[in-house]
Amino acid sequence: MSRTRARTPRFRLTAAAVVLAATTVGTLVGPASAATAAPTGAAAVAQQGARDGVFPFLNSVLATAGPSGFLAVRTDDVVWTRYADGSTTTFPKNPAVTYRGAAGADVVVASEGTRHTVHDMAKGGDPVVIDSPYQLREVNGSTLVMVDPATKELHLVSRAPGGEVVDRKVTGMPAGVPWEFYGSTPGTVAVQTSASDGFRLALVDVATAAAVETYDLDRYSSFAQVTPDHVLWESATGQTKIVDRKTKQAQTLPYRAQIVLGGDWLAITSDDKVVVDGVTYPNKPIVLKSLKDGRKVPLLDLASRVAPVGDGTLLVSGGTFAQGQGLFRISPDAGGTPVATMIGDAHNPLEMVLEGANVPSVFRFDGTDKRVTWETNQPDLGVALELTHVATGRKVSLWSYYDTFIGWNGYLDQMTGAYNGAYTWKMTAHPATGVGPAAVKTGTTTVDRGTAPRDFNDNAHADALVRDSSGNLSAYDLSQLRAMGNSSDCHEEGCPPVVRDPKPDVLGTGWNTYTLMASPGNVAGSASDDVVGRDRDGVLWLHQSDHQKLLPRTKIGGGWNVYNQITGGSDLNGDGRGDLLATDKDGVLWFYASTGDAAAPFKTRQKIGGGWDAYNLLTAPGNIAGASGGDLLARDKDGVLWLYLGKGDGTFTARREVGGGWQKYTHIIPAGRNGKGVADLYAIGASGSALYSGRDSTTSPFEAAYPLPLRSDSTRFSTFF
Repeated sequence: MSRTRARTPRFRLTAAAVVLAATTVGTLVGPASAATAAPTGAAAVAQQGARDGVFPFLNSVLATAGPSGFLAVRTDDVVWTRYADGSTTTFPKNPAVTYRGAAGADVVVASEGTRHTVHDMAKGGDPVVIDSPYQLREVNGSTLVMVDPATKELHLVSRAPGGEVVDRKVTGMPAGVPWEFYGSTPGTVAVQTSASDGFRLALVDVATAAAVETYDLDRYSSFAQVTPDHVLWESATGQTKIVDRKTKQAQTLPYRAQIVLGGDWLAITSDDKVVVDGVTYPNKPIVLKSLKDGRKVPLLDLASRVAPVGDGTLLVSGGTFAQGQGLFRISPDAGGTPVATMIGDAHNPLEMVLEGANVPSVFRFDGTDKRVTWETNQPDLGVALELTHVATGRKVSLWSYYDTFIGWNGYLDQMTGAYNGAYTWKMTAHPATGVGPAAVKTGTTTVDRGTAPRDFNDNAHADALVRDSSGNLSAYDLSQLRAMGNSSDCHEEGCPPVVRDPKPDVLGTGWNTYTLMASPGNVAGSASDDVVGRDRDGVLWLHQSDHQKLLPRTKIGGGWNVYNQITGGSDLNGDGRGDLLATDKDGVLWFYASTGDAAAPFKTRQKIGGGWDAYNLLTAPGNIAGASGGDLLARDKDGVLWLYLGKGDGTFTARREVGGGWQKYTHIIPAGRNGKGVADLYAIGASGSALYSGRDSTTSPFEAAYPLPLRSDSTRFSTFF
């Protein structure tokens, strides 16, 4: 749709010459814009001529235009640029001063308090200073359109050739408070008034200081325009009402428009795709429609800011995919058809380009990881980063809406900790203009976060091992289970996600062959924790962990059918490896120290003592209370939980009561270590589950229960260990 023309001589706009924000042209530049300045005389204004064809318009926005130049707003200043040679006048930043350009005229007004300095940018020379107690609301040519704050009356203030200030009160205004001002036509100001019975639009003739016409508005209007033959205004629904000033005949157009090019054409723009008379024009162009014969001429692929020049032409910031971004003048050609000619080249493509994507080559999530950043050729509406674990296909999608970086907290979807290993990444930047496709870059990275106790899926997060009724053994990331308890009532940005249906990593099948199972820790010398299971014949088997799977089992030995409970995970003798505990049918507790040798993973058993048939559940989660060895928890038949502190030599101190009510749980299992380095517990039953965080205390070993909705059942969640 873009129209490509032979390039004519033009000045150059460095980098992104005009920020392409699809908004109505504004004439006020105030302190809140961070682009204010405070020159109150010629000496305060910096002049810069053409230099190597490069002009300082980095990140600037078109404000107003006149026959000899245009006003643009930048981050730190306001700049007037002449068309003829590209020379500039810079107004430095000053929070006390605001600037207004006169639409269609070569005038810039700097206001500081009651002092208004009028700069004639075409003629040059010393500026004209006007002191007035009124509020400046609009600039029309060199006339200040002002409101008396005390009476709400409208005044036109200017300086006569002799130097005196001329203050004229506008007559004939409709009742109400002057609300909005539209000075798009030199010599006439459209003023919207607000009264108890509605809004009205008054047309004020600057020469006579009188309201010459008044129109009733259906509602507040965000834009109005007056030409010698017509007046128009935009409704709140985006429609445009045009009234013939002589015949008063009116028509309503279903789009945003203004009359241009001497009154022969409508210029139609939109914040989205432009639709005119049932025809949709892609991207965000400016469409010129003839008021004489209805012809439609689409120009540019993006028209973001439109300013009348005052000589019957338009200045537009925007771009085409063929020519890139820049400033364009729209004027009729020899045959009367509108054309767009680039007069200022930003040397920047219109399409979004990801010039750089800075993704760390390794993520460790240890506080040293760099944020993901990027460089684009224009502002972005948002940047998405999708990372995919190569081995499993599990993903995480991250977004940045307002920040200039993306931080990865180390989780994949469903609050699963990111696995170690290779990842692919895809970065997508969406253009803030909404024009053209998103820019995409891809690459690879690696996660290397090591391992942790009870980590069976290679993501350094503790897992719950779960056997279902079909005999499948799965690892459920405990951070994923904990997220089931997050509140769904949070509606703020950054709310913790809620997991409804946790998704595990399946480690193996056929586990129904075992009648007892336990995870004693790293007993065989591999990189992560191992699993043991006793079959129906009393044979104990070892399954070593290998990243995200369990290796084929190896036989440890027979005779294990004498035990009715086995548990493991605590390092009971201080050698850095988890050990195994078992109670026989006579109630004797036995200690099996691990060896780190896969061929013979346990030493000969040692007797700890009898009377353990009083307990129907044992768990060895590690160090709970800060003693020298791993600890043991035992629940008796009344539901009371007891703590046995490990001495570090395979024995325990006298038991300490933790509390009652634990009979509601069918399983109590280790839940890894918390931020204090102390072991946590996960307990589950038919009525629900809970996380108990270790406090490193011998008298009160756990924080209050953090309730979770997951329940044990006979099918999916049959056995936990």
